[in-house]
Amino acid sequence: MTFMGLPPEEVFKRITNLRNDYGDRVVITAFRRHILHTYKEEDIEIILSHSRNIKKGIAYRFMEPWLGTGLLISTGNKWHRRRKILTPAFHFDILKSFLKVFEEQSQSLVEALRQLNKEGTEVLDVIPFISDHMLYTICETAMGIKLDADKTETKVEYKKAILDIGAMVMERLTTFYLHSDFLFNLHPLGRRFAKSLAKVHSFADNVIMERKKAYDSGAVLNADNGEGKRRLALLDLLLESERKGEIDLEGIREEVNTFMFEGHDTTAIALSFGLMLLADHEEVQERIFEECKDIFSDSSHSISMSDLGEMKYLEAVIKEILRLYPSVPFIGREIVEDFMLGDIKVKKGSEVVVHIYDVQRRPELYPEPEAFKPERFLEADSRHSYAYVPFSAGPRNCIG
Repeated sequence: MTFMGLPPEEVFKRITNLRNDYGDRVVITAFRRHILHTYKEEDIEIILSHSRNIKKGIAYRFMEPWLGTGLLISTGNKWHRRRKILTPAFHFDILKSFLKVFEEQSQSLVEALRQLNKEGTEVLDVIPFISDHMLYTICETAMGIKLDADKTETKVEYKKAILDIGAMVMERLTTFYLHSDFLFNLHPLGRRFAKSLAKVHSFADNVIMERKKAYDSGAVLNADNGEGKRRLALLDLLLESERKGEIDLEGIREEVNTFMFEGHDTTAIALSFGLMLLADHEEVQERIFEECKDIFSDSSHSISMSDLGEMKYLEAVIKEILRLYPSVPFIGREIVEDFMLGDIKVKKGSEVVVHIYDVQRRPELYPEPEAFKPERFLEADSRHSYAYVPFSAGPRNCIG
């Protein structure tokens, strides 16, 4: 089987059909690389729960010029140190302080849709529209700046560059001859990538240094979060770690760039697929609407964490969206220590790909697997704990 010359969507189809043709374990050999593809929940548990085989697959190195070796890409002691530094940034109280940002940006998105409707826009390309608004949200929570409120050329260029880079990484990933750094750097795609990368790094570096000056002088006075408290960005928490000697400025740059990517891209993809599914299932839309009416009645008060906790059906809808369309459909690992996968030995130096997309569509785990049925997640869950892993699992699960 060859993937050469195929567009990304065709590569995806072929990879997801491997299980139908060859079973739950498939080995692909490419340029002397041996890549084991796994589709079964028991195998996935062994792989993702392994305490030492946490090194990301070779494909992740295509993002290294952009993200450095931040939390997404690093491994070993560096990954453990960064995880320890960043975990407090996802404490419940920190996330609670971001709720006002999420609400403001959600209202902005709705208002933008209303404006398009007034202008008579009948067809909207959802993915770039949603990506823009998710980028605004993560920019404010990660770096403490309002990207949507400032139309200066540098901010517009930054927004375009960060969206373009993600697309270029995917194009490289699915164009196998561009896996060579030498060929990629000579190729027009590689040259475009370098230009976009320079803009992204320059912008992020300037924001970090400006924020550092303000932080060092004690002048970090973000907008009030609605409760009389200052609103801290992820960058502020990283600067506090830098003050303690736990991370340097290059490390801060790595983590800011990492969270700018991870925080907007995955969320935008999930929301885009979610809108598609809701458009196709008006009865689900109606049930979400009724749940919101029961919680808010006719009140226009700001949303609270307790309000979110009452949205049981909406939570089930989100889970079902991520079951059908996980934002990261595959996870790659480069094996650094031999281990047994059932009756086979997986050797150091090989690669393993975990098929999240496929395991979440196994009919023995999810009856009518192609159907959009949020009620699956309202029922008692007796499935294998690794049958639903849209945020990965084990020691290297998604920090968010």
